[in-house]
Amino acid sequence: MRARTILLAGIAAVAPAPAAQAAPASQATVAFKPPAGPVMISRTVVRSLIDGKEVRATRCYLVWFRPEGSGWRLEGELRDVKVDVPPSLERFAELERNRMEPGFFPIRLDAAGRLVPRSDPLVGDGSRAKAVALGEMMIAGARMSPSARGQASTMLTQVVMAGTGGTAWPVDLFSPARADSVETRGITMPDGTRGLISVTIRAEGLIPGGLPQRVARTVLTDLGGSTRTTREIWTFERTQP
Repeated sequence: MRARTILLAGIAAVAPAPAAQAAPASQATVAFKPPAGPVMISRTVVRSLIDGKEVRATRCYLVWFRPEGSGWRLEGELRDVKVDVPPSLERFAELERNRMEPGFFPIRLDAAGRLVPRSDPLVGDGSRAKAVALGEMMIAGARMSPSARGQASTMLTQVVMAGTGGTAWPVDLFSPARADSVETRGITMPDGTRGLISVTIRAEGLIPGGLPQRVARTVLTDLGGSTRTTREIWTFERTQP
């Protein structure tokens, strides 16, 4: 199995996504009005693997929106974690189930409900180190020569470390500016190979200034005709205190 084929399986997860576009002026000024009571937010991440199988991880948070200055402070706590993986990746599943998120909350929003930039990116599905661990397990289980295995490991590390900081969750996740958006950009691999990353975001149940019912982001990575997909689904449900 070629090194770049191995590497492709994890690129969508570790390569920086295109920057979020600013909301139209007419929508950016709409005041955000979140629910007064608690909200259950679930985030499911689904990643395709080399053999067509999938890794699926869901984390559920119970959150409260508190007024703070001209914006909002989102306080919350992790309530549930579910991870489904092929048997060969059970080690990865245990890492995800046991992963702690110190400093994840509070999350701050501006008056329009957009995420306020923070020094520690709001990733939510693990660190780059975890992505490297997953890639290394894939490489270890692949049939390749020692030299190809070393090349794959080097390329994986270079791609992960080349990723820039920023907020991994959509900036306007809590108050989407539009129902659909698509952005595509090119990416250059360490070996000079060119590819494309396409990011599609679709929001359902939009209410101006209010929480959506569901937001889905699909990241499609195409490297020389070989593709991999990462899907993220956020759902928002009001609940009892």
